[in-house]
Amino acid sequence: MKRNRIIVIGGNACGPKAAARARRCDPASEITIIEQGYDLSTATCGLPYYISGVIPNQSSLLVRGAGYFKDVLNIEVMAGTRTLSIDRKSQTIAIADVKTGATSTRDYDKLVIATGSIPVVPRLDGIRLGGIFTLSTIADANAIKKHLSRPVKKAVIIGAGLVGMEMAEALVLLGIEVTVVDMLDRLLPNLLDFEMAAYLEKLVKSKGIKLLLSQKVTGFEGSSSGLVGKVITAGGALETDMVLLAIGRKPNSALAGEAGLATGAGGGIAVDRHLQTSDPAIYAGGDCVENTHLVTGQKVLAPLGSTANKHGRVIGSNVTGGKEEFPGVLNTAIAKVFDYTVARTGLTEQEAGRLGYEVVTALVPGQEHARYYPQSKDIIVKLMAERGSGRLLGGQVVGPGDVAKRIDVLASALTFGATVDAMANTDLAYAPPYNSAMDPLHSAANVIRNKQSGLAEAITPMAVADKIKKGANFILLDVRSEEEWKGNHIEAPQSKLIPLDSLRQYLDKLPKDAEIITYCQTSVRAYQAQRILSGAGFKNVKFMDGSITTWPYESTGAK
Repeated sequence: MKRNRIIVIGGNACGPKAAARARRCDPASEITIIEQGYDLSTATCGLPYYISGVIPNQSSLLVRGAGYFKDVLNIEVMAGTRTLSIDRKSQTIAIADVKTGATSTRDYDKLVIATGSIPVVPRLDGIRLGGIFTLSTIADANAIKKHLSRPVKKAVIIGAGLVGMEMAEALVLLGIEVTVVDMLDRLLPNLLDFEMAAYLEKLVKSKGIKLLLSQKVTGFEGSSSGLVGKVITAGGALETDMVLLAIGRKPNSALAGEAGLATGAGGGIAVDRHLQTSDPAIYAGGDCVENTHLVTGQKVLAPLGSTANKHGRVIGSNVTGGKEEFPGVLNTAIAKVFDYTVARTGLTEQEAGRLGYEVVTALVPGQEHARYYPQSKDIIVKLMAERGSGRLLGGQVVGPGDVAKRIDVLASALTFGATVDAMANTDLAYAPPYNSAMDPLHSAANVIRNKQSGLAEAITPMAVADKIKKGANFILLDVRSEEEWKGNHIEAPQSKLIPLDSLRQYLDKLPKDAEIITYCQTSVRAYQAQRILSGAGFKNVKFMDGSITTWPYESTGAK
């Protein structure tokens, strides 16, 4: 009986997972992994921590070696081998030895393409100067570490996404002066809405990082040593000893495209729910493919190791006769940025608006566990739901507290199509060391429910700032204590302080026809003030979502 010949192109995340799963499903198949590099199953997400020294040895990042695949799984590994082309008609691939250039062909019955993604490198003057790096592999990390062995005082990171921010922290830990440049107006622009990014920005600046946002890089200039010495931006030149390009990644789908396989608008390989390509004999997974977004149903890219490993398991089952399906992604992501954790799942408010959803949001500062239990840390939750139906659309959580469990709860809720009503009543674990009786997720869901029912009338911090800038006639009412006001408040001609416990005494001193916007520390008192004023006949009252905790601009103490 003829053995099933399975060839896997790509040895990082999806490929080895697919091969290992295929072997467990079918002990008899002939399985080969072809990898142009020399390391397999590399934990590339750990590279910034390897560069900083938090992870001391590169061996810690090598999850499985070629010996494991050969000795334990009976899988042939052809490292240092580049795949040149795919001949779908004859079901063969052409390969070449990276060192010698010697070429040969291999036959397959089932082919798996797991070629990952590659960093975006802009075509700019000076881009090939020494000292300009990308970060994808251990070899890249070692090249950066070697460069850092020379005197490096200043570094410029181009791109304020996940890799950029993780590397900013790594370089600061090494005592390097870091500048981050991005064309967009905020940190982590693909993960966070503006006000959540602004909250993170305050922390990043406090660590000494200089941020040049809404700034375009136009080129590079060399130093007397022949290495990069300046980054040229639209606003001027930045002196530097090294540059990291972290402006995004694109699917490494050229091999598939040249073979005539269907690709999508984003450049990823088109696959069905079984991760089968337009050729029934070929499967694909990982960063190089398109995914279905579970909220919108649209095709998206999801370049994450977690997604790649899920793909690998599905593919390994299916190339050995299975019918497993991969339903899609929520683009859930999480990152450590100094003392904060940053996470998102589903859609951002900006994305939802662009896609035509009518969105209701909640911006809720809270605590990771009961406030009265020692050492509780802050988190901020932003929750989005569809107006009318109440279906959850997405969420973001930022802060020094336990962000991970909240984002995982939200990802689970989104996966099963939950509404804010369901979220508000989800039976989460509670004990003072671990949670509040009402988790911040419960509170965020209830804020949206209050808005949906008309009980809560809110305004965003950005809208308040715009009204102040335009000199609008309204009252910005701080309902905190005088001590809190002295410590920090929004400086504006419209500002007025009336502590919440005194508000009822001042009702006859406030103009009934005035627009009043209340705020406090976290919006709890501000919402209560809005209800008091509305109940007293004031017709135009709102509270500021998130209040001063999420105010994304400068605030000041009393003069």
